[in-house]
Amino acid sequence: MGQRRYNCILLLITFASILGLTVSTLNEFSIINYKGISEGRGLELFEQWAKKHGKVYGCMEEKEKRLLNFIENLHYVLENNIYVKDSGHQVGLNVFADMNNDEFKEIYTPKRIMKKKPKLGGERRASKVSCETPMSLDWRKKGVVTGVKNQGQCGSCWSFSSTGAMEGINAICTGDLISLSEQELIDCDTTNEGCDGGYMDYAFEWVINNGGIDSESDYPYTGLEGVCNVTKEEIKLVTIDGYEDVDPSEGALLCAVVKQPISVGIDGSSLDFQLYTGGIYDGDCSSNPNDIDHAVLIVGYGSQGSTDYWIVKNSWGTSWGMEGYIYIKRNTELPYGVCAINAMASYPTKQSYAPTPYPSPTIPPPPPPPPSPSPSQCGDFSFCPSDETCCCLVEFSNYCFVYGCCLYENAVCCANNIYCCPQDYPICDVEGGLCLQNSADKIGVAAKKRTLAKHKFPWTKSKETLNSDELLLWKS
Repeated sequence: MGQRRYNCILLLITFASILGLTVSTLNEFSIINYKGISEGRGLELFEQWAKKHGKVYGCMEEKEKRLLNFIENLHYVLENNIYVKDSGHQVGLNVFADMNNDEFKEIYTPKRIMKKKPKLGGERRASKVSCETPMSLDWRKKGVVTGVKNQGQCGSCWSFSSTGAMEGINAICTGDLISLSEQELIDCDTTNEGCDGGYMDYAFEWVINNGGIDSESDYPYTGLEGVCNVTKEEIKLVTIDGYEDVDPSEGALLCAVVKQPISVGIDGSSLDFQLYTGGIYDGDCSSNPNDIDHAVLIVGYGSQGSTDYWIVKNSWGTSWGMEGYIYIKRNTELPYGVCAINAMASYPTKQSYAPTPYPSPTIPPPPPPPPSPSPSQCGDFSFCPSDETCCCLVEFSNYCFVYGCCLYENAVCCANNIYCCPQDYPICDVEGGLCLQNSADKIGVAAKKRTLAKHKFPWTKSKETLNSDELLLWKS
């Protein structure tokens, strides 16, 4: 192992001395930031790069392997950035600089990522889809795009593209930007294959059928396939109503992006895509839809001089590209666009607000209305309304032959006459026509005449209760 390490370092020193270059800065690892490498500085550059990106290797053999990859990628960066045009793209020593392109493709852009391919048989005709659009658009500035996320070494790009599109349309419809759970899709969506790949339309269908999706904060990302948390699955924080596929053309895609962020499939497997650090990308990726192996999110578009581009959010963290974003050239002569970006676009739809994510408290049903009050029974054959009092009108030998009804409830029936008084004014002053609280009082309420009681039970509602708060009268 020692001899191999010696040879590796010797190779690095030889390479640097041939270039005859010197380091200008090591703050950012792009060709713009260093003019070259002096003898013996290559290993130091690798060490500083590893520290910047938190790279720790388990053994010397692994570190030597990564150093060799780093040197090869450095050589590629130096050669390619010499020919960069003003509107072109740059490559640099980003977070993937210690990986060769074959292992990068195996981890981050495996062909199994996209399960479903668009129906593209036969000769393709240019689409005539058009709409009114502003000169540029950036959905990030409108507050509907969450921060850049990192899928790690799980082939779950499809879930990040899907949640990004759902986060966008939900924020547009409701005003709430909520980061959604990729992990729930990986664990619970059996129509896709978790870390082994998936397809955005299947994810949209799953969310629709599930009735919603939970937040990232409640169901956080682990980067590993796990068992579905059925408790979290029941939390429907954000819903969508449906989804639409976009016609595979520049015009149709532009009209879709004007409405909301759009999920797209691309080929992201080329080395210049792996090491992209900035500029408008028009590189070595394939424009053949059959080579699509990665999923991203278009969040806007713009122009630099005469060159138009898409603003694309990736899921490889902020140490790749331009803080996690890439500009991909648009309005080209390619049938399906650069990296086949036009070929597999789709977006979720939403018209309604999301329901409350937690079960609503059970509201008891209203109590049944109280039964109608029973009438006051007067003897065996007569009755009065429930809010009146039975008083005898004709009595003989302690038996009442004819009953009357007093308009006061629980009234006092005045003896040997047709009047009655309320219970709180129990003294009958028949001559004065008053009901008194005390016999010496000069003020009372009017005595009421009784009415004849009814002789069968009513089939209709009884009379409304009369107000017993009578006007006070003066005794003459």
